[in-house]
Amino acid sequence: MKRKALLIGNSNGLAGIKLDIESFTRFLKRDVGGQWFDSEIIIKMNPGRTDLINTIYQLKTEKNDFTFVVFSGHGAYQKGTVLEINNKEETVNENDLKLISSRQISVFDCCRNVIKMPVPDSLLEKSKRMSNALKTNIRAKYDARIMQAIEQQISLYACSIGESSNDNTESGGYYIQNLLRCSENINSYEYKLVGNAHEEAAIATYNEVLRKERQIQNPTATLPKCLSSQQLIISINPYV
Repeated sequence: MKRKALLIGNSNGLAGIKLDIESFTRFLKRDVGGQWFDSEIIIKMNPGRTDLINTIYQLKTEKNDFTFVVFSGHGAYQKGTVLEINNKEETVNENDLKLISSRQISVFDCCRNVIKMPVPDSLLEKSKRMSNALKTNIRAKYDARIMQAIEQQISLYACSIGESSNDNTESGGYYIQNLLRCSENINSYEYKLVGNAHEEAAIATYNEVLRKERQIQNPTATLPKCLSSQQLIISINPYV
């Protein structure tokens, strides 16, 4: 299976963004995250819009079987989630990051407050140690389970339309950190479905933000109404 991850962060004024990207990178490379290779992970911190657009185009031409996209930074909502990618206020739309491959998970940890002013058009159109043999088997199992899923585009949002996504300077974004914790909490199961991890993270994020920030943050998602065995996974249990 050919896989690629694209992790994008806009750290302008948000110290926790680098932590989010670093945390997600470590997660993907660990056994529980599917043992991604460094060569399969692309990190773009505060990228220029042209550079990011070119990267997306290149990934599309590769025709990978599975793509994992993460964005952490500033955002708003106007006919889709608008993502501000650098301190020059350059933006892309969430749709620019979708359909990179036929199987894809997209995580957007950013505010989604509705904006009334026009935004620039998008440039795009519409640890236990294991033997090496066992580690290779983890990748094989992960690949097989990804390819078992039907073709789908999953989008996870750190907050609902009209809300803000809160960031903790010391630990990173509340939603991303909860999503990672829930993804790693697999217990006796072989895999963790994206929908299950998001549901657990949404509850944890809502409660944590309400308690610490006295604000309302309701993470939401778009998921296919398919059988559980047909849904994409976000993590794998390396000990089962």
